[in-house]
Amino acid sequence: MSAQLEQPRAAPVATKAADERPALWFVPAGFAIGFAGALCGIGGGIFAGPLLHSVRRVPLKRAAATAILVVLATTTTSTVVEFSRGDSELHGEIVLPLALGALAGAELGFRAARRIDERILKLVFAVVLGLAGLRVLLFSSALALAVPHETLVSTALALGIGVCGGFLTPLLGVAGGVLMVPALFLTLGQLGFGGARACALAAGAVAALRSLFLHTRAGNVSFALGLPLALGALVGAVGGVMAAHDPLLAHGGRVLLGSVLVAQAGRFALELRRSRAKR
Repeated sequence: MSAQLEQPRAAPVATKAADERPALWFVPAGFAIGFAGALCGIGGGIFAGPLLHSVRRVPLKRAAATAILVVLATTTTSTVVEFSRGDSELHGEIVLPLALGALAGAELGFRAARRIDERILKLVFAVVLGLAGLRVLLFSSALALAVPHETLVSTALALGIGVCGGFLTPLLGVAGGVLMVPALFLTLGQLGFGGARACALAAGAVAALRSLFLHTRAGNVSFALGLPLALGALVGAVGGVMAAHDPLLAHGGRVLLGSVLVAQAGRFALELRRSRAKR
């Protein structure tokens, strides 16, 4: 059984150089991804993974694992910049249980990532991208509940949300903010969108660090492709946090981002439909 599992892994080595050569535009692309990821609290991996898969034809699982480099760069930079601001929207009583949950979720997500079929992964991508896009476009403060964020109930909610968000990080190569931001925003309304964004990014950094370690140890990460994107994301995330604190820029960015996410979801759904038609 172990021999059968090792043989397919050796096949892509011959095409690795052709598929995984970095390009000069990776750094500016990473900048845009980091900016958008920090602005809306989704980390940017939701763009980096599909980009590597569609443009460089990197297998989706490997693209998702490589995208975690961008997620780690974006979430870590965003959290440091947010923490240093006088008007920081980080809430320690939420970030701690959220991060602990994300750490546990990352372990579960990595186990799932090793077993999931790529067609199913594309379907998950399409669903998550579509829901994330609709969340960015449609959610408003009028939908938020008013659960106080300094109680045992809020701690339990943050822990559960963190587990679910962390689960997505090694599976899809995303920060989990696509789930954590709306979940925090809807259940802990006193945080506001900005607080949900900031707390989700901080917890996403913890999940990304653990997920990157697990995927690197398994040999799933292409550092040649991921590092240039991550370098751009480091700088872009700084601008994203600054824009997030400007009401006008934050609103415009969310509308643009939501539109792109929905379009990406449609592309993955179209790919799945075409693949089924060929069978």
